[in-house]
Amino acid sequence: MKSQTNSRRIIYLLIINAAVIGLVLLWNRSQHGGSVQLAIAKGKQMLDMPGEMAGYPAGYILNMAERAQVSTAVTDIQTALSNKDTVFLSAVPLSEGEARYWQDDGCERLNCAFVTLYNYTDGGTIEAIANLDNGQVLGHWENPAGRPAGSIEILPKAMAIAAADSQVRAILGEDIGAMDPALIPMSAWLSDNDCRQDWCVDVAFHDPSGTGRVYHVIVNLEQDKVARTFYTRAREDRSLGKPLDQRTAFTDGCHEQYGWSVCWEMTANDGVNFHDATYNGQLIFSSAKIGQVEAWYPSWPGGYRDEIGFAASVPPFGNTQVTDLGNGFEVRQMFTEFTRWPNCICCYRYEEVIRYYDDGRLEFAFVSHGPGCDDVSVYRPFWRIDVDLDGPDNDQVWLFDGMQWIEQTKEFETYPLVKDLSPDGHKLATFDDDLHYRWSMVRTDPLGLDEGYLFLLKWNEQEGEGPITTGPGDTFIPPRQWINDDALSGENIVLWHVPLLNTKKGGPWWCQPDPDPDFSPCEAILRADPAGELQQPSAEEIAQLEQQNITTPTPAAPGAESQPTAIPRPIGGVDAEEIILNAGCGNCHKIGDIGEAHKVGPDLTYIGLTASERVPGMSAEDYIRQSILEPNAYLAPECPNTSCLPGIMPQNFHLRLTDEQVATLVAFLMSQQGPAPTPVPIGSGLAATAAPKSGGMSKMATPPPPGPVMTSTSVGSLLIIIMLMLSAALVIKGFLASRKK
Repeated sequence: MKSQTNSRRIIYLLIINAAVIGLVLLWNRSQHGGSVQLAIAKGKQMLDMPGEMAGYPAGYILNMAERAQVSTAVTDIQTALSNKDTVFLSAVPLSEGEARYWQDDGCERLNCAFVTLYNYTDGGTIEAIANLDNGQVLGHWENPAGRPAGSIEILPKAMAIAAADSQVRAILGEDIGAMDPALIPMSAWLSDNDCRQDWCVDVAFHDPSGTGRVYHVIVNLEQDKVARTFYTRAREDRSLGKPLDQRTAFTDGCHEQYGWSVCWEMTANDGVNFHDATYNGQLIFSSAKIGQVEAWYPSWPGGYRDEIGFAASVPPFGNTQVTDLGNGFEVRQMFTEFTRWPNCICCYRYEEVIRYYDDGRLEFAFVSHGPGCDDVSVYRPFWRIDVDLDGPDNDQVWLFDGMQWIEQTKEFETYPLVKDLSPDGHKLATFDDDLHYRWSMVRTDPLGLDEGYLFLLKWNEQEGEGPITTGPGDTFIPPRQWINDDALSGENIVLWHVPLLNTKKGGPWWCQPDPDPDFSPCEAILRADPAGELQQPSAEEIAQLEQQNITTPTPAAPGAESQPTAIPRPIGGVDAEEIILNAGCGNCHKIGDIGEAHKVGPDLTYIGLTASERVPGMSAEDYIRQSILEPNAYLAPECPNTSCLPGIMPQNFHLRLTDEQVATLVAFLMSQQGPAPTPVPIGSGLAATAAPKSGGMSKMATPPPPGPVMTSTSVGSLLIIIMLMLSAALVIKGFLASRKK
């Protein structure tokens, strides 16, 4: 009888324990789900804030009735594509200029929407035009190269993937909803893993340990996993106060002056669309806009695909400014982070500008003020200009190859733009009968690092005339995927211009997009000059061009007011630390106490011990010297995330460092003989183990100091342990009691 009683007691205890464990698991799940929902709510608040604070004009934010029509359209699209796994991402109203291509179907200003879905089956986007009055789908198509911006619709999935990752939980804790978001979500890419081609986004948070850094979580949405986590550096607040003009929205309009007539309108993701620009009654261009701003950070390595516009990652703030220049006028629009700029990390401030001069000249300008995520970066705005000289047809395109003008009969791209120019400094010529324009990139970089790409294409439907969807990072897509040998001569041509704005921190002469008195914003200008009939250079001019091509430039010392030049500016500094700071070495390398670990370049803290072992027969000093002056000669055996890549380190230090500076750097690096760094573990109490990696190759992030707060998982585990211990004690007690009797 006692045995049966004990058996029943054990069964009861097992049932009670199972019930407690089940309740704890349900409680933990609800706590985790609530935390993720809170994080999603914070992200939605960030995404909704620009329109709410700026007070966008009526029609730019969809109302409830229009959202219902979009829902109807999306259902129709997904029904037609029922064999594909698709998810709705966004719907944005078309501006008047964008709607003109669908006017035969009833589209006018803001009454039709550009709808985007992601196609997980085939990759890329499904794009459509929907009527907001009745939900009718006017047309849809597939864009295999589409890698769209992050949106509210994708936020729950991205946040859930991040919250489930053990590496992320080790840094942010179990309660991701308690964290302070920095970027949610941004379209991101990594150059050394699947996020180069896959659709990935960055959900970033301020470091919970209070260092001021930003903790990035790159989520691969196609593989449902975290691809990489890493920190970007903190920065002290700037002395410059926050600009006052932060709370007014853009202003669409038109302007006539100095022989010019032009209109403009804000778009959802392509900045200001300047359209129907005429000079003395002749059409010059039909449309000019910026489809994306790609930010490249070699320290990741990777970057963002920024967009500018009323529904974009960098929204417009401040009225559109029209300024009389005396001999022309300019139209300028600011796009900016709006809460703490300039005292923020990973926030951006851009300007889109076009200048119209009384002699017919045009300048298409883009300005980047920063501050971005890391000090060394390259910004790439993608201008799309529909050149329609005296109408859309019969345009001619010629390219100067260094010695002569050559007609371009088929679509092409060209790089570089600042070399092999005509005697009058131009790279491209476009004309229609007697209306001629010559194109050139104005030198503005104080280091002479101006460069960019030109793409010349025939106008075709669904090649950027409407809203432009960004493509994979670092591929110049679009427009590169549309170059397919279509004829240019006699056609309607479209010019894409992608300048490369190099940003490097150093002396006052460096181009660095920060709002600080010691730095200057980066500006890229494409100039179009009216000209006469195209003439080939004379024999004398060709001889001068040949002489210029064989002349080797010599560096010039920076003056008090350094002017843009093609000659690389010298790097200032006498002692090693100052030279390293001015050269930007610490942005990619850790060198003792200088720089930050787990960037793109190898850790040089112990290079003095290992340099002699790198190349057989070469001394340590010679190896270090050659690595500075010829960085591609011998690549280091190991970099933080992948094999060391050629071309990442600047190739012109031999022009910008003196022999004395090089000797100083060599001696300093030879003195770096600290212990080889131990990989930083993820989580506390793991100091003796290597850190786990996510997605094959990860940047490691140092966890915050352990705090006194217990997570819901810890509380639940503790309850289960207590119940098991009590149950075991009761079982043992019953067993001992039965033995005594």
